[in-house]
Amino acid sequence: MFKYLTGADVLHIPYKGSGPAVSDLLAGQVDMMLDTGSLAQVQAGALRALAVASRQRLPALPDVPTFDEAGVPKIG
Repeated sequence: MFKYLTGADVLHIPYKGSGPAVSDLLAGQVDMMLDTGSLAQVQAGALRALAVASRQRLPALPDVPTFDEAGVPKIG
């Protein structure tokens, strides 16, 4: 859906969970991911959140915009 809504040239890579995907992201094997379980890495500064898929900003990440605020409506 992200590719469709944004027109971004991205390739979906299926993983068997967030753990392996985050490991590959941290290692530079993949450039981005959409995930719900990376809060600790974002708060530690290991990952950067571009947007959150909720109607309002998250209290834990007050400086991260929603997808709607970032110009990508219909996600969240």
